[in-house]
Amino acid sequence: MALIMKNHSRDFISGQEMDIALYKASGIDIHHIFPKAYCMSKGYDNIKWDSIINKTPISYSTNREIGGVAPSIYLSRIEKKKVEQGDLRDFLASHWIDMDDCMTDDFEQFIAHRAGKILDAIAIATGKPISGRDSEEVIKTFGVNI
Repeated sequence: MALIMKNHSRDFISGQEMDIALYKASGIDIHHIFPKAYCMSKGYDNIKWDSIINKTPISYSTNREIGGVAPSIYLSRIEKKKVEQGDLRDFLASHWIDMDDCMTDDFEQFIAHRAGKILDAIAIATGKPISGRDSEEVIKTFGVNI
């Protein structure tokens, strides 16, 4: 979460930066990008949907507006009500979230893409490569190298 916030991540609706001041002032929730209720209804593996790969900081109020529906539904609602598509795409990218994966509700592709982006950020922050990204276990779990 610290690396996501350090990346100047922005709230999905307000566009406000998810920084320590906002964290203390108005509360930040840890949001399941593919919501828990949606993932459970689809029978997705909880090892994936309840991992850090599927979580990100957003404001309390935005998290309440999203609810437990598919990302394509809540992102469309956000666009219709409040946010231009280009801005929303930028807000999601600030969290290392691929909007196209979310708009197509492609959970497996989303998980693989975001895991790779998070590992890239960890490698940059530590100055060390992440080994095992092409291991048999990773390929078995994610279906691809990450």
